[in-house]
Amino acid sequence: MKNISFILLLLVMFNCDAIIEVEDISNKTITILAPVEGSSLTTSNVVFSWQSVEDTENYHIQIANPTFTNAIEVITDSLVTSTNFTVALTTNTYEWRVRAENSGYQTAYASQSFSVTETDAVDISNETVVLLAPADGLVFDTTDTINFSWETVLNADSYVVQIATPSFADAIEIIEDQTTTATSFSVSTLDVNSYEWRVKATNSDYQTNYTTQAFTIE
Repeated sequence: MKNISFILLLLVMFNCDAIIEVEDISNKTITILAPVEGSSLTTSNVVFSWQSVEDTENYHIQIANPTFTNAIEVITDSLVTSTNFTVALTTNTYEWRVRAENSGYQTAYASQSFSVTETDAVDISNETVVLLAPADGLVFDTTDTINFSWETVLNADSYVVQIATPSFADAIEIIEDQTTTATSFSVSTLDVNSYEWRVKATNSDYQTNYTTQAFTIE
């Protein structure tokens, strides 16, 4: 009986210690990174970000239209573990806020107001990226430097370039995955294998489909 009582006492002490170990974060402050007060955005996909708070388990983010005081609609009310959150918003005025939470405490909300305006980005989603080099199916040596190039897409701001082995459908490895404003780039010292490369054009709101070609290193 004494052993049982001793074990129960240890369990109670352990649980008390666990409760005590929850860090009080209520006096900490969240620093908002974006969008900041008064921002006017021309993109519908808005990325919200803030600095991390130590001893936090998750963050509570809310977005209201036009403000929380006079909310017509609460667009988002979510718990996230990361320090960023992305959501598509229509043209309007918004207020957003975020607070840090753990199992015992929470910070005050940090809030900012911003607006989403009509974008001037041109829809390029039906355009095609024309690949210039290397030609589809070309064979290279392991010592070759391969120069990739493609035609400019009107109204595109950047291009996403990827290389996979042996193909994107059955990719073992993505060798390259980069965004560039140029219409060319180079790689060297690739291993003997089959590869596919592809490019798509993007701007602030739109993107084309990928154009894909293959090459081989022997």
